[in-house]
Amino acid sequence: MSSLLTRRRMLGGLALSGFGAALGAGAAEWPVGSAFARPMQGLEILLAPNASSIVLLRLMQGEAFAAAAPGASARIWRDTDDLRAAIISGRTRLFTTPTHVPANLANRGLPLKLLAILSMGHLSVVTADEGIATLHDLAGKEVLGFFRNDMPDLVFRSIARGAGMDPEKDIRLTYVQTPMEAAQMMASGRAATAVLSEPPAAMAIMMAAKDGRKLRRAIDLQAAWRAQHNGLGLPMAGIAVHESLIEESPEIMAVLRTGLAPARDWVLQDRPAAADLAQAKMEIRAPAFLAALDHFNVVAESARSLKPGLVAFYEAILALQPEALAGRLPADGFYLDL
Repeated sequence: MSSLLTRRRMLGGLALSGFGAALGAGAAEWPVGSAFARPMQGLEILLAPNASSIVLLRLMQGEAFAAAAPGASARIWRDTDDLRAAIISGRTRLFTTPTHVPANLANRGLPLKLLAILSMGHLSVVTADEGIATLHDLAGKEVLGFFRNDMPDLVFRSIARGAGMDPEKDIRLTYVQTPMEAAQMMASGRAATAVLSEPPAAMAIMMAAKDGRKLRRAIDLQAAWRAQHNGLGLPMAGIAVHESLIEESPEIMAVLRTGLAPARDWVLQDRPAAADLAQAKMEIRAPAFLAALDHFNVVAESARSLKPGLVAFYEAILALQPEALAGRLPADGFYLDL
């Protein structure tokens, strides 16, 4: 039996395992020559420190992924500098990420593509101030942020501008390095209002409640974004790949294309099991994951299908900080289909 036929039979068998997706049909879209590729050994996958990464983690548990990428490992990146260093060095070719990071690097010459969106936004204004209900209620108030001049900060400032405010003048913005630092300051009462991601927002609310303090999500920044952008969502987090992975491992790409939607469905339908997985692999305590999940807007949609929303998002970033995207929108080929 030829090695090519054996390979095709293996792909067909994988289609019946894992998440029950038609992997063989997905692989048929790739050039015939790529059928000679070998399984990708020892792939290091970097995961964003937010709940959307659970979708890819679930996919990695399946037999199809294990066969396509034997020995694959995953780790949580610490901050976007850590992620950028791993991408530029070539240590990772598959990663979950804020959607502006691969766009920035692609515009600077790295052969990166955005495959899928996993979260349509996970930011809110959390506060102990009962008088805060709208963006305009933040005028003159101190608001704590994190990752200054990076995605969460840029999103908040763009939304404030869209509401007719000057965030640098109308709001007293202060910053810490990470979302967990901001959450801890909120939980301890050292800050009254903050822009928080999930699950740190859920953690802050839960920790404060244990000490008798009440925190609440006062402003849903995703809803504010949609109101300002004709209903387009906020595609904040997704999966990006290096072009070499596309060329060298059609099996991995086929598993991703056919397995992400079932993995998302499992996360949303078997929440306790998803929370246990997050606690085991992402160091997110299961109760906090469960409390955050409904606020995370988990999806599994192709970058190509959500291109209008991505372009609107990138244009908002360019208006605030052009260097965050190397000064321009990504080329059309940056957006992949599932």
